[in-house]
Amino acid sequence: MDKKVILEKSQKENQFSDERDRQIEQKACTAGYRAVVAVHCLLCLLLILQEKLTGEAFAAWWPFMLAVFISKSAHDLTLYRYHHRRYDLLMGLIGLIPPILTVFVILKGGF
Repeated sequence: MDKKVILEKSQKENQFSDERDRQIEQKACTAGYRAVVAVHCLLCLLLILQEKLTGEAFAAWWPFMLAVFISKSAHDLTLYRYHHRRYDLLMGLIGLIPPILTVFVILKGGF
């Protein structure tokens, strides 16, 4: 058999397996992203509640909230890059507002 024929046959046989592997990888990444965002949101909520109830929290909550905004913004801007939907661009840019404002507040000496 010719090497080209063997290579084409092998690629056809592995095409479905490769597609399945890509889908599994994508689902795993999506689940990981959602878990990280959920944990950060829960941690922010707990820290805010602790601060309100006791007057002091064991850590500042705003870095965790910034992580949520940055990750959501990156997600939306990536969707815009591939789908070119204006909604994704708008939400991605809105998600960048808090991190940018935080940089200005830190530079001014607020935190």
